[in-house]
Amino acid sequence: MIARALCIAALLASGCAAHRGAVAQRSTKLARAVRRGDADDVRAMMLPATVATVDTETLVAKSARKQWAKRLRADEVQLESTILLADGRPARLVKGQRGWFFAEDPTDIYRQDTPEHAVAALVWASRRARWDVVLRLAPRRYRVGLSEAKLQAAWTEGEGAAELRAARDRVAAHVGDPIPRDAHEARLDLGDGRVLRLEREPGGWVIVDF
Repeated sequence: MIARALCIAALLASGCAAHRGAVAQRSTKLARAVRRGDADDVRAMMLPATVATVDTETLVAKSARKQWAKRLRADEVQLESTILLADGRPARLVKGQRGWFFAEDPTDIYRQDTPEHAVAALVWASRRARWDVVLRLAPRRYRVGLSEAKLQAAWTEGEGAAELRAARDRVAAHVGDPIPRDAHEARLDLGDGRVLRLEREPGGWVIVDF
């Protein structure tokens, strides 16, 4: 995860034209910082959104730093980039020997395989009146007694419809933002003390509240 974040950072800094050797050197520099126990240098080489998700003190602890330094050296570098499609949706690409390729289906806008995709799905589904998708994005415990018709009423004519849509629009401003998560939960900081919470269920990530 750390090495991948550094690769993305290097691509952004160089306009997506970074040489694989330069990215590999960045990974080597990270491994050396870990071996030295230099937590500040380690954090300085990460994207701000990544820093909060990494236990830096564990990485540089004397008992673990040597092992982590070996594991963080890049064996292979895969260049990645993210583009925004015409409707504002992010799509991930990877660079192969014959150029850049889409790494995910750019037409599937309602995926729930990652927290980032689930957040985007909520925004696009609610704007396109896809209440079946909005229902699917709710945790199973919330679906009892819930229906597409009830969701439509809540979003379009209910007492809190305008407030619900305003909350959705705040979320829309963060579509594509990296979301810190563990194996079961994820939280997207919306600013001003507001947080969108997600949980992982067998069918994918669902929206708990926003």
